[in-house]
Amino acid sequence: MPLEEVMTDFDVHPVAGEMERPLIVLSNREPYEHVRSAGGTDVRSPAGGLVSALDPILRRISGTWVAWGSGSADRATADAHGRVMVPPADPRYTLRRVWLSEADVKAYYLGFANSALWPLCHLFIPHLDIRRKNWERYSAVNDLFAAAVAEEAERFDTPPMVWVQDYHFALAPAMIRARVPEALIHQFWHIPFPPADVFRIMPLGVHDSLLRGLLGNDLVEFQTAGYARNFLECIERALPDVHVDYTAGTVDVGDRRVRVGAFPISIDVREWERLATLPRTIEVANGLRERYAQNGRQLVVSVDRMDYTKGLVRRLRAVETVWRAHPERRGTFTMLFVAPPSRSDLAPYAQLEREVLRRVAALNARFGTDDWTPVVLIHGNVDADLLAAVYRAADACIVSSLQDGMNLVAKEFIACQGGEPGVLVLSRFTGAADELEGALLVNPFFTDSFADAIVTALDMPRAERETRMATLREQLRGATIDDWLRSVMRAANAAAPAAAAPVLGAPVVG
Repeated sequence: MPLEEVMTDFDVHPVAGEMERPLIVLSNREPYEHVRSAGGTDVRSPAGGLVSALDPILRRISGTWVAWGSGSADRATADAHGRVMVPPADPRYTLRRVWLSEADVKAYYLGFANSALWPLCHLFIPHLDIRRKNWERYSAVNDLFAAAVAEEAERFDTPPMVWVQDYHFALAPAMIRARVPEALIHQFWHIPFPPADVFRIMPLGVHDSLLRGLLGNDLVEFQTAGYARNFLECIERALPDVHVDYTAGTVDVGDRRVRVGAFPISIDVREWERLATLPRTIEVANGLRERYAQNGRQLVVSVDRMDYTKGLVRRLRAVETVWRAHPERRGTFTMLFVAPPSRSDLAPYAQLEREVLRRVAALNARFGTDDWTPVVLIHGNVDADLLAAVYRAADACIVSSLQDGMNLVAKEFIACQGGEPGVLVLSRFTGAADELEGALLVNPFFTDSFADAIVTALDMPRAERETRMATLREQLRGATIDDWLRSVMRAANAAAPAAAAPVLGAPVVG
């Protein structure tokens, strides 16, 4: 059954009532973090669709969330087992914190997860850095988390559903299964999964261990059918003792069947629409336009963290090409470039940050005038309220990822558009490009064509902008974070070892 059909079968919040097992979520980051402050202890909850989707479910069913205890006051607020009830103001479920040393974080998180798996999956082979000590620590930390999940599973009367999140825990599913064989285990892989010829760059023992770790799941969920196919091809080419069925999207491992499907993640559409229509948001958006888009000038926005996969340098090159090739365009639009820092401890990210800052300064020095700053850089963390205003104020939003599992900026921009419609200029190498008909698709590697697309977006007649945005908004409202969550949970229940029903996700066709 296609994913879009599955999404129409549910009420607004039926997931908790349909849970057939207790739920344990495993993620690297925690939903609530306690940090020391001048006033004592503050509680922070990270922004993002995953927490907003799963936190209410865990509250209703009294589930458990296992994560790295990263906050400076986390130990002081947890019990001897690392447990604390959350949310702090109205405790409903257990947060089980796992303690990592600085060496763990450096080797497991920065070292293997983000210096080996991340660049490999995003096809950035020059940034790939595989070290034996990092791999060994990644394996040890995965085992540490698997042990914590097993301990939490013992606290339930019935076998739990364990939902593993992302590339930080490629080995954990098999480790959890060894400890809790009766558990229903599934995993959402948020980032791209590379083709087999790229994945085999991993050393042989690492390569096979990662695949067998993921086959510890009953269901593996990817953003697109293409990534799911890549995974199946990797399995087929590397592991001769398993059987892959591309049409069904299954892998038979001994007497177990692992199901594989595409489940594109989304955003909390209603929440972003609400933020965009608040009086204070509209006031800030109007202020942005008065400051940067006065007298007929247009506002182009760019919102992405400082990551080499996002194509930030190529984005700046394309804008520079517009101003170089079309001198008459100088002074006609401003780019508001929101680029929060990310993983600056890693050399490729630090180098990217220097390059972006250098290029922004050079562009402003070359093209700027007394009354016009071509690129306005916001190099800091921006909360959702301000982001909603930025999106609402935009005449165009540029997303130029070179590889991206989904890219939720594109969806946030659509949800926040109001009044005069803007244009979404979207890289065709994002998972979002597979879903969003109505975006202006570009190849960020082809600078001249990319620049032409920016001009097209800025010159697009209002009628076409309205038609495109109406199409985008209709698609987005039909595929929200709640729809994603429901489809995943239904598919996971169907993938339980005792069930024979097919995965309710997009089919994987070879």
